[in-house]
Formats: sequence, C-alpha cells, structure tokens
Amino acid sequence: MIDRELLRQNPHQFRDSLTKRGEDPARIDEYLKLDTKWRELTVEIDPLRAEKNQLSRGGKPTPAVLKKAQALAKRISAIESELKKAETAVKTALWSLPNLVAADVPVGKEESANTTIGQFGHIRLRAGLSHHELMTKLGWLDLKTAAEFSGSRFRYLKGDAAWAHLQIMGEALRLAVHHGFTPIIPPVMTRAETLEKTGYLPFLKDDFFKVEKDDLLLSGTSEQTLLALFAGQTFKEEELPIRLVGFSTCFRREVGSYGKDVEGMFRQHQFDKVEMVSITTPEKSVEEHEFLVSMEEEFVKKLKLPYQKVLIGSGDLGPTAAKKIDIEAWFPSQARYRETHSASNCTDFQTRRLGVKYRTSDGQDKLAHSLNGTLATERLLISYIENNQHPDGSVSLPRHWRI
Repeated sequence: MIDRELLRQNPHQFRDSLTKRGEDPARIDEYLKLDTKWRELTVEIDPLRAEKNQLSRGGKPTPAVLKKAQALAKRISAIESELKKAETAVKTALWSLPNLVAADVPVGKEESANTTIGQFGHIRLRAGLSHHELMTKLGWLDLKTAAEFSGSRFRYLKGDAAWAHLQIMGEALRLAVHHGFTPIIPPVMTRAETLEKTGYLPFLKDDFFKVEKDDLLLSGTSEQTLLALFAGQTFKEEELPIRLVGFSTCFRREVGSYGKDVEGMFRQHQFDKVEMVSITTPEKSVEEHEFLVSMEEEFVKKLKLPYQKVLIGSGDLGPTAAKKIDIEAWFPSQARYRETHSASNCTDFQTRRLGVKYRTSDGQDKLAHSLNGTLATERLLISYIENNQHPDGSVSLPRHWRI
C-alpha cells in the first residue's frame, strides 16, 4: 500500500508513476475525490459526536434537550452510514494502486523498456532437442499422463530428472543458509488477507487457485507466507536485515499466458521454488537488492549456465515492485534467454500493509523495506538439460544428481 499522506501532498508523483506503468493517471484524481469526501464527513461528524456527548452529561434531560439529542443521534447515524461507505471506497481505491516506480527504472510500454545490463558465459548455438523432447525420450518427463488425469500445464517428473531437481533445490537452500538465511518450509495455502497484505490482491486475483469449501487460496510464491511471519512486528534496527529462504510448491493459473509456452514444463500450474525474502531499512534496501541479485548470479554460475541480467522496465513491473532485476538463462532450443530468476525491491509497499517496522537508535518507529528474490525453480533444471545434451541424445548430469 502506498503512503496515503504522501499521495495527498504529491499527487503528481503518483500520476507520473502510473503513466510510466502504462496505467491511467486519472485514477489518482478519482482516489483524491473519494479521500476528500471521507475527510469532509469526518470533519462533519466529529463535532456532532462531541455535542451529543456533552448533552448526555447534563443529568436528567429536559424535553428540549432530549429532542435535540434525538435529532443529533439521527443525523450522526446518517453520516456514519455515509462515512462507512466512504471508508470502504477509499480503502478499495488505495489498495488497488501499485507501488511507486523507482527513479532509475527505464520507462516504456510493457516489455519494451527491459534493458540487458550484462551477459555471462558462452551460449550453445547448436539447438539440439528441446527439454521436453529430450526428457520424454529419456523417460524423465510424462506430460501426456499428467494432462489426461490433471489437465494441461502439469507434469510427472521422473527418475534422474526428479532426483536432479531435488538436488538443485537442496543446493540452493544450502547456498542461502551459508549466506545467513534462515530456512523455512511455509504453508502453501493461505487466506485472502495474506495475499492482500503482501500486495498480490486485488491485482492478481485471477491467477490464484482457490479451495472454495475452506475459503483458502494456493500460494503462487512462498514470499507471501514468509512475509506473514513479520506481520505486526517492530524490530530493533541492529537486527536488520532479516533474511529468510523458503522452499515450497507453488501454484499459478497463468491467466493471460494462453498460447504461451504450451509445450514442456517452462510455464506450469504447479512448480517448486526456493525463494529469498529480506526485511531491511530504507537506507539499505538498494544494497540488499544488489545482494539478492548476486546470490542468484552465484547459483547460476555454480551450474555453469550462460545467462543475462535484465533491468525490468516500468511497463513490465509487477504491482508490488518499485524495481526489479531478472536473471535469464540460455535455452538453446529457443535460441534465446528466458527468465529463471527475479529479484524485487518492494520498498515499504508490503510492510505498510503488514505493519512491519523497526526502531531506530533514537527510539523512532519507522516502516521497514521488504525484498524478494528467486534462487531456484525447475526452469534451472530444464535449462541445464538443454545446455548439457549430446548429439546421441544423452545428457551429462553430475554424478550426485543421478539416482
């Protein structure tokens, strides 16, 4: 959630940010009208409540006083009804506004402003088989049975590939723990409130699978439930940064991706992920963002995968992020780099909703900043397989990745 007072004082800053995202800046003016109405009703009702309270302190009321008190009560009740509607409208409008875009984010429509800021490793120009062709041939992947019994965008990962995937997840967790992250296995189902407070609702409401009977949603990333561990807490400044690394199965409906990556397991409804989350001070969040990206790079280099680093433009930013950097590994069968990692600085957008603060050395309570970054998903496995295949159809996997 954005800073309500800052929005009132500097609406142009928020109009500009929405314009950069390719959204309608008039939403700011619509919000300000709702906010003005709410404030007018608040100003109107407060003295009426005070007057009513004063009348009730005068002992046994006279008929005139009683009549006046009844009229006040009726008027207060009517305003309270309007005020409640105004509060709901203000909250709905405020919570539907995305984070402010950072000043150094390139501006452009959709993906047009995404900027490559470095390429590393030697790409394999000879394509060979795609990961799903190769893995199906080796008996490592069964998409047909998964589609028959679970639907499209599900998979059976089998044999050496299943073992290799688990080894990659384990190695990612060990790397994070080595760098001071606390490992967590969080819930994969959560209430809508969790997703609202972490900034995913109402923005991405159509991308969540819902368990209707129990009114629960399946998490799309462990970031959501990891951040819930900090809700309502105030930390000492010297305790920050606090770093968690979560492993979980994630679920996404992939709304809007119809016709994209329909073959193979690049874009699935169900996938496993190792996710990093940091809580730090505003002064250190830029540095922490760079650190999370360096963690991602360290792990991709460990797997010896060619990759590029991309600064995401304003039109391609998610609603919670002020700035995002992606790592894209090379996929020979597609002759292009594809996203395997993202690292986002969400500034105080999530912490304001969650009430996550820190206490400075002089006793002031301030909002912390939250950040997140992917460390491993199954996309690393399939990039590795494509980059390490041989002409005879075999794949070089490390010995400890094989059963």
